[in-house]
Amino acid sequence: MIRTLSTSAPLSLLLLAAACAGGGDGRSTTAGSEGSTGSSSGDDGPGPTSDPDGSSSADTASSGPVDTTSPGTDDSDGTSAADSSSGDAESTGTTAADSSSDGSSSGGAVDDDTIYEIQDGTIATGTDVDVRGVVVTGVASNAIFVQESAGGEYSGVYVYLDAVPAVEVGDEVDILGVTAEFAGLTEIDASGGSVTATGTTGIDLAPDVITADEIGEPWESVLVRIEAEPLVVVGLAGEEFVVDADGAEATIDDFLYSVPDDDLSFPFFWIDAGFTAIQGPVNYFDDQFKIAPRTPADLEGYIEADNAPFGVDDLLPGDLIVTEVMANPTCPLDTCEWIEIFNNTDVDVNLQGLRIQDDATNEGIVDDIAVVAPFAYAVIAANDVGEWPYALAADGYFGNLPSLTNTGNTVVLLNAFDVLDEMAPWGNAPSGRSWSLDPFALDPADNDVAGNWCFSDDPLVDANVAGEHGTPGAENGFACN
Repeated sequence: MIRTLSTSAPLSLLLLAAACAGGGDGRSTTAGSEGSTGSSSGDDGPGPTSDPDGSSSADTASSGPVDTTSPGTDDSDGTSAADSSSGDAESTGTTAADSSSDGSSSGGAVDDDTIYEIQDGTIATGTDVDVRGVVVTGVASNAIFVQESAGGEYSGVYVYLDAVPAVEVGDEVDILGVTAEFAGLTEIDASGGSVTATGTTGIDLAPDVITADEIGEPWESVLVRIEAEPLVVVGLAGEEFVVDADGAEATIDDFLYSVPDDDLSFPFFWIDAGFTAIQGPVNYFDDQFKIAPRTPADLEGYIEADNAPFGVDDLLPGDLIVTEVMANPTCPLDTCEWIEIFNNTDVDVNLQGLRIQDDATNEGIVDDIAVVAPFAYAVIAANDVGEWPYALAADGYFGNLPSLTNTGNTVVLLNAFDVLDEMAPWGNAPSGRSWSLDPFALDPADNDVAGNWCFSDDPLVDANVAGEHGTPGAENGFACN
């Protein structure tokens, strides 16, 4: 039965080329959404890089454990715990943090380094640094943003830990590490040094208010704020989005927090939604600076979009129907498997976040925006666009699971609350022929009946692929009975 959700005009979408996330958006050492390692939401971010002599920045840092918990208390002889040669942050080589038992370095007293000196080039890449009394402004899964309390240009820096941070936004910290560059982002690699909490907490740094067209190198890793009446969403790219701020555009990153994933705080988020202010540290990755909000509080004055499609979590069982499956395509290693989904409602539906399982509950998820019109079909492919051989464009991708086995399986569609549809399983799938639902059985109950399915005899018309049968993205063209 068709469930009427609402009526809406067709969408005019401005979908941007999906860029990788901001400079602190993920490291090569762990996986995540967009290859993220530092991101709670799944973006890209910096990692240790090679210095001109061929050694990595991590190689030049201390090899001791990262201390992210202990306050920098003074020892009885007057030296701080961070300066003590017996502390956890002790380097195995000669670094700026090395000190003798009397608290002085072999070259004299150690001067505190500043983030300003690191960011303006006074301190060269690959230099051991001792930065003290800076404030945490952002926390990721294996890194933090820190800033000089005075703020301003060149006051912030990204700190790589390769460990879960034990500090919070507003904590004052001391840092021992090595300066590094990762894909153009300046950072302190503290994976072999230390981040030590001083015990001062709850520092509420005010962001620097700038315009969208000022976002650039001087503000890298600095806590900034942009304002307009309103900041209108003009582009979507996965979990990121772009806002227009009085004629200039700013990209809003998902490294520390994802707005599209938070339906409770920001319902009906889409093109033409708006805010009055957005703040967060500035990330840099893939030649782009991006503001990274940390919590919903960093986005003020939210205005819902009038034309937002329904999300998968707004749907009920039967609103989506599996109508076709290519389990045994002719491409090598079956890397171009696909399923076809019918939108059984009268509204646009964004399939992003749809869970797709097989009979063993192996699961894939549609990660990117994939809008299907009312009473229309969408093709959701396995793996990613790099594995897709057809001239026909897939509407979305679900990754390398579930595997649509040639010897028999099924497809189950789920959202966060319900099973939306489960189809009749196929048996041995012949090469290049889709398992196709009878067009006269276009119903969530009828597609449970194996007798309403058969392997397609309709030639698949595609400029890139020959010898296959199926009708991806269109009504199935024959009756099985």
